[in-house]
Amino acid sequence: MRKISYWQRPKATYFAFLVFFVYIFLLVAYKFLQNERLREDLAKAHRQLIFERPNPHWDYSNSWRRIGNATFRHEIYSAYFDARTDIIGNVRLDEEQMTIGSLRVFAILPERMRDSKVSCIVRFADFKSQEIVAEEAGAMHDVHNNTFAAWSIMCPLHASRHAPMRLPQAVALAYASNRLSHLSPTFVQISYPRNMTNLFARSRPTISVCVGPLQENYSNVLRLVEFVEIYRLQGASHFYFYYVEASEDVRRVLEHYQRIGLADVFEWNVQAHLQDVHYAGIVAQFNDCVYRANVVDNFRYAAVVDLDEVVMPLKHNTLADYLRQCDEGRTAGFVFRNVFFHRRDSNDTYNAPAHVLNRLLYTQSKVRRTLEVLPAYVRSKVVVNARAIVEMGNHQVYRSAPGYADHVVHPTVGLLFHYRDKCINCKMVLIVDYTARRFGSLLFDRVDNTCLEVFLNRGVCDLV
Repeated sequence: MRKISYWQRPKATYFAFLVFFVYIFLLVAYKFLQNERLREDLAKAHRQLIFERPNPHWDYSNSWRRIGNATFRHEIYSAYFDARTDIIGNVRLDEEQMTIGSLRVFAILPERMRDSKVSCIVRFADFKSQEIVAEEAGAMHDVHNNTFAAWSIMCPLHASRHAPMRLPQAVALAYASNRLSHLSPTFVQISYPRNMTNLFARSRPTISVCVGPLQENYSNVLRLVEFVEIYRLQGASHFYFYYVEASEDVRRVLEHYQRIGLADVFEWNVQAHLQDVHYAGIVAQFNDCVYRANVVDNFRYAAVVDLDEVVMPLKHNTLADYLRQCDEGRTAGFVFRNVFFHRRDSNDTYNAPAHVLNRLLYTQSKVRRTLEVLPAYVRSKVVVNARAIVEMGNHQVYRSAPGYADHVVHPTVGLLFHYRDKCINCKMVLIVDYTARRFGSLLFDRVDNTCLEVFLNRGVCDLV
């Protein structure tokens, strides 16, 4: 019998390994293609369904509510029906059931809560309920060593193919470490599109603005009005405001913008967690806002910013012009890098017309900014494609839907103008930048008109 030589054995072994790896590769590729076909078939099946909103009288106004045992201080705020199936790990399409979407729930829970299972208890219009195990449940980013965190919970929704289509009306969270969450669930209404025909329609090319929470009895009326009007001049058509505490005059301005259909205003009653969750739960608020812009109002864009920040294109007249020319459709977020203008810097009122009552507009009187442009994702802010976002952070997109990616805007094309009340490093090199003054003439008039409409007795917005 012929013996296999020493040098022939490794070759046979390598060949066997090669065959094995090729087999694994082909198996994975087959599974991938099979999954892609399943999702394509699911998308086609969706368009043949009739989705009816189960809560036609829901006014979309949420508030923080306690979950189960009040001493735990666990809270739930909102829930959204998400028709995107590409963000669900395990979808179904067989003779019995099909995946119709998911529920995205936002809550404040302990950062280190270690329940192995979190469930959604969904309730229908006839008060029948069903428990669904969450596919995703965990603290979102930007915890900053706090004991509590903003949580995002995703529960897939499957519907029977042999019964009429029913969508749930409300949802509650249940988990073992808080027994009352199951015994006495706290339900919140599920937000659906205002117009259900927009569920699978193309998003409207509209810019909305998600504004960070107003807190510590916010009272700078002039800054608020200027903020809204300069973004309107840039093409924004809707604003979402959340307030923890605000002065009476600020509330009057917000009510004015709400009355004319320009803004939605929500109470952000997170007082119980002001000391143990990052910046009044801003991560939960920004995520709630982006999902609201996408699901409820079908807006394509959401600028996620604070009241002292203005996204400023440098080579386009407005933000709307920039997005119209530069968005190729697969960008999750346009990241604008940060530069500072400091409040303690001297005011330059040279371009303020003599007739205006409100002369000290911060975008017009502060003309010196820091030479240094901070790196991307360091105090940067993002204008997102709302339909692409799965998890939003304060300064970046943490997770987007498959096929989308960030675009960092080059600093010669656009910057984030950050009008900081207190300078972080007051010795930073400053340069003169008049870019924001191209809005000056219209901006002064719009601010004066708004202040006159809201404060008829004086026509002046207070600057604090």
